[in-house]
Amino acid sequence: MSRAALARFLLGVAVAVCASAAVFTLATARGPVAPAAAPDPAAALTGPGSAPVGERVVVQKVVDAVTFDARLPDGGPIVRVRALGVQPPGICYGAQATSFAAQVLEGRAVTLGAGAGPATDRFDRRLAAVALVGGAEYAVLASEAGIARAYAADAAPTAMTAVRAAQDRARLAERGVWGAPCRGAETPSPAGSTTSRSSTTTTTTGSDSSPGS
Repeated sequence: MSRAALARFLLGVAVAVCASAAVFTLATARGPVAPAAAPDPAAALTGPGSAPVGERVVVQKVVDAVTFDARLPDGGPIVRVRALGVQPPGICYGAQATSFAAQVLEGRAVTLGAGAGPATDRFDRRLAAVALVGGAEYAVLASEAGIARAYAADAAPTAMTAVRAAQDRARLAERGVWGAPCRGAETPSPAGSTTSRSSTTTTTTGSDSSPGS
């Protein structure tokens, strides 16, 4: 091998070694990639977001996962509100869902936005799209946590895409009602086990057939 050929060969080896070392350094500097953690629903209370549009009220008492009493602005009267986009999970997970909603909502300011249907329901509850101070939609937060089921009646159709997607993530992660012991069931079986509820409510459905509460 001529000196020129040998020099070219050694130069090629040196370049390859340097490139390999650079790739190794970048890979090890990043460290092992940790699996993605499940979303923390409570983070939405302080997370960044645009200011929601609507009437700002203060939640006084949570009744269930989707219903609460709120005081209107300027010391106004207390009204009962039903959050649009979701419905309670059922008896099997009802107590846990109400407890979660109380921790997220009670004593906090929220914004009530208009829905796509009437202003009130047959129980004289005000129907509203509920947003937290940080801008997070309560229906999405509740669905993500698995403490409520997607429910399209009177909700804005554009809002339901995010709600159903959040519900699908909760179902896959088996959070809330989608995990043990309910496994998606609304009520426990007499034997103490549960039967999974039909999974017809997904991101591809146009409406949610179960009646709201």
